[in-house]
Amino acid sequence: MGRFLVIAAAFTALAACKDKSKSEGLPPAQEWSANPGDLAPAGSSGANPHAAANPHAGVPGMNPHGGGEDTESGDLPAGHPPIDQQAGGGGSPNVAAMGLPPPDPNRAINPANHVKGVIKIHPKAKDKVKAGGAVFLIVKRAGDDGAPSGPPLAVDKLTWGTGDLPFEITEKNAMIAGTELTGDVVVIARYDQDGDALSKQPGDVTGSIRVKIPAEKVNLTLDDVLQ
Repeated sequence: MGRFLVIAAAFTALAACKDKSKSEGLPPAQEWSANPGDLAPAGSSGANPHAAANPHAGVPGMNPHGGGEDTESGDLPAGHPPIDQQAGGGGSPNVAAMGLPPPDPNRAINPANHVKGVIKIHPKAKDKVKAGGAVFLIVKRAGDDGAPSGPPLAVDKLTWGTGDLPFEITEKNAMIAGTELTGDVVVIARYDQDGDALSKQPGDVTGSIRVKIPAEKVNLTLDDVLQ
């Protein structure tokens, strides 16, 4: 009799376990050995969303991760500076290929590379310029059309006095140490009312002149009153 009770209890426990497995939605035992890599993500129809062709493949310059044939200089837009493939892959412009020697901060300053002259005020702007005001000087490369082009090569800040203002810009005034002050340039001067080089406002007076370095006895006239 006791043996019969033990067997009955065992069958009862087994039945309870079976019912519990159904209520919790456990997969059949024969599926537990399936390779997880073969199973589709939950909520998908089984298709691999990444199996499609690379939308950037074969499109020049469209590789968002860099590297490979998409970074070759031949795929760059017209006018883009060449990429230095020897610069550690950083994509730096090859200044040598552009004909621009990199500045050498240890290069000796050449005193012959300078622009020297005076800044004058045009009669029409005379009442706009007052003693003690700031005058900013900027030297830029001259473009083919004679207009200033590119970043400043050299800069200086002067103080307007009571008459013509003498000035001299040399390689000591270079924006980047080691920059050569040579060739065809445009010298720009601006009388600035608030003394802030980054701001312009009505009443400031500007002027410019194109010269070839070295240049002596330059007469730069402030003749354009900003409106």
